[in-house]
Amino acid sequence: MFKFIVYLACAITVMPAYADSQNTSQKLDSVQTEIETINQDVSKNKVSRDSLFKQLKQQSKAVSKSNKTLLELKINLAEKQQKLTQLQSQVESKNSDHKQQLEALNHQIRTAFINGQPSYLQVVLNQHDPASLSRSSQYFHYFNTARKKQLSDISEVLSSLSFDQKTLFTAQKQQQQLYKQQQHVRQQLLSQTKNRKKTLAALDAKIDNQASRLSTLRQQEQSLQTLLSSLKKAPVTPLANPVKNNTAFAKRMGRLSWPITGKVLAPYGSSRNVGKLTWQGILISAPTGSSVQAAAPGTVIFSDWLRGFGLLVIIDHGDKYMTLYGYNDTLLKQVGDTVTGGELIAQSGDKGIAQYAGLYFEIRHKGSPTNPLKWLDKHS
Repeated sequence: MFKFIVYLACAITVMPAYADSQNTSQKLDSVQTEIETINQDVSKNKVSRDSLFKQLKQQSKAVSKSNKTLLELKINLAEKQQKLTQLQSQVESKNSDHKQQLEALNHQIRTAFINGQPSYLQVVLNQHDPASLSRSSQYFHYFNTARKKQLSDISEVLSSLSFDQKTLFTAQKQQQQLYKQQQHVRQQLLSQTKNRKKTLAALDAKIDNQASRLSTLRQQEQSLQTLLSSLKKAPVTPLANPVKNNTAFAKRMGRLSWPITGKVLAPYGSSRNVGKLTWQGILISAPTGSSVQAAAPGTVIFSDWLRGFGLLVIIDHGDKYMTLYGYNDTLLKQVGDTVTGGELIAQSGDKGIAQYAGLYFEIRHKGSPTNPLKWLDKHS
């Protein structure tokens, strides 16, 4: 009986401890399950975000291509219009010449008819004085020669006029085709821009909190550093003749051309309002589609989309100096192109993942950023 009482007391003592242990184990399993679910969600979110960035890259490059095509069509149409104007002027001039020559020939024939100009045979048979005969014969020869020349000139003008009219018609037809192509590209551009805006909105929703933005910005900085390192290892050979540059880039401090006209929204070294990150270049406001120009002569070593910088152009100026032009809407140069200072290289973009409309501009030496405002012309 005593043994039974002792056994019962032990069982009563152990049961609460066992219950607490079982409860703790269940809680631990629940926490682990929740952690696993969160990790899966984070992984899915990262894959989704990466997929959206990939879409954004494709859409941005498509928009850039359409914009570039529109710009080329605009230039082509302007050239065609100039050619049409010249051809129309030529046709009008030759029509006038043709009219004058016909009037002159009509006057000559009318005069000959009124004066009863005889035939060459009549001149020979009716003349008795040899000197008079020779003189009349010479006059008659001059008259016929002049008439033949006028007829030949008229024929030549008509032939030239016919050719010019055909050329004019061909040019007008080409112009109409270019207008149709322009309209088609514009429709494509509208669709591409609409899709890109949807992607940007989806990306904004993915990185709406500060921690996500900080992580994204750090990844973007790392992407740029990786790109610059790879560019150092693989120098680009210019496609065209190198631009003559007698002034070294280092001697251009305070005299560089501004890449775009606008107000500086974010100066070099200012806070990006996310963690301790700062701007490594300057942000210049400008309307969408504004001309972006090279700050100095050099060679294009990168012209593509890069996460965080959108459509980006990088120019190598020698002596390990580079300028970077980001947040563009249209790229107008390709890798290997040589450019002069002030030459058009891109068109600025709209508010995107960067949340700013305008241009992001950096100057780097040996891969490290330096303050662009010290380099740019103070009077511009």
